Order: sequence, then C-alpha cells, then structure tokens
Amino acid sequence: MSYAAGHGPLLFRSGKTDNYPTRLDVLILDVRAMEIRSWFEGIEIRQVDHGYLQGFPSNPIDLIEEGLNVYALSGRGWQGFILGGRLLVHEDEADMMAPSALLPN
Repeated sequence: MSYAAGHGPLLFRSGKTDNYPTRLDVLILDVRAMEIRSWFEGIEIRQVDHGYLQGFPSNPIDLIEEGLNVYALSGRGWQGFILGGRLLVHEDEADMMAPSALLPN
C-alpha cells in the first residue's frame, strides 16, 4: 500500500502467490480521510452511504464534499474507511515492485 503527495491517491496492492498468480491494484483518488491498517490479510471494500462515518473519533463526516465517496473497509478483526473519489482496479502479472498501470509514470 502506498499513499503519496499530490491529489491524494491511495494504492492497495495484493502480492502474487501460488494460488493467485496475478497482482491486483486498487487505486482510490482524492483521499481526504482514512482509517486503515498498514498491513493486513484479506480486505473487503464496499461503497456505502455517508452515515457510515458517524461514530469514528476522527470526525471524517465533516470532510464530505460533492463527488466524494465513502468506502467501508473490513478485514480479519478490524474495520475502517476511506473518504475519497473514484475507485479504479487493475489486475496484471507484473512483479510486486513494478509500477502500477493505474498511476502515471
């Protein structure tokens, strides 16, 4: 996973294994707020309504603007969120450290 300066892109990347010979990149643009773990096994990302953000101590609901989406994250033993723009997905057979097709070179 990487988070870079710019227009708030957040890139999740799965590693290749014997059972999954491809890598999967998930890019969320224009990230304004998030609560995630830096490492995890398994993740589910669902787009949900803004009400999902109520109750998070960081008060991300105050950052909602037109065009932003709320993505609920869940994995083994944790839940989180991302408040951001579009979500893009790309699957390929490239090496783990090769650039993502979703990001400009």
